[in-house]
Amino acid sequence: MLAEVLRDIVRAVLGGGADISSLNPLPVTETAGGKGLSEVLNQATIAAGVTTTLNDCMGLNLGYCQRTLALTVEAMYDALATAGIRVHVISSYGDSEGGTHTGAMGAAVLTDAAAHFPIPNGLVGLTVNNSTDGSSGVITANTINTVTAVLAGGTANVWNTDDVYYINGAGYDTADFDTWSPAFAAGTFIRQTKPYLSDPGYLKVLIENLDLLQAVTVVTASFTWENRT
Repeated sequence: MLAEVLRDIVRAVLGGGADISSLNPLPVTETAGGKGLSEVLNQATIAAGVTTTLNDCMGLNLGYCQRTLALTVEAMYDALATAGIRVHVISSYGDSEGGTHTGAMGAAVLTDAAAHFPIPNGLVGLTVNNSTDGSSGVITANTINTVTAVLAGGTANVWNTDDVYYINGAGYDTADFDTWSPAFAAGTFIRQTKPYLSDPGYLKVLIENLDLLQAVTVVTASFTWENRT
């Protein structure tokens, strides 16, 4: 009884409902000092067999100072789940992707022959901005060098050859900076933390649900960061 009361107190203080153990350590960095918290994915539900996209996750900007990091991932597994999640940490030197429209005039499709966008549809939900005419649109599809989005708010709201564009949050590597799998047990809430000592510029976290039948819920990913002196 006492153990259950203490467990409930820990859950109430720390949030989310985790039991603290070697598999679920406290979300801290390895050294003491002033810390900050950046939540990049907040209590998401990830459908069976689905991986979150660039648009689902906020980016962490490390470009202005050196930091040590710890990534804490939380998730609730369904009672019928047979597999857990996989964490994909991806990096970028500048966060944004940009270039020029190399195709003919068109209302919705941007073409950049020099681009290497994530496929399939890795940019869906992000906003593409036409710097030349001031228009923008939410991306509904993309291939390796095309982006589909209905433009609005500009002078022409179409793509003309040599129009300049940028897409915030799109400039991330297609290869993972790091990949790891938290602990798994059906019907449990997990919290795990992994430290990082490098400083790659920008980071995002994509979560892959390895279970092909059950959704995973209240998925949260947070970076605890600390200035290095």
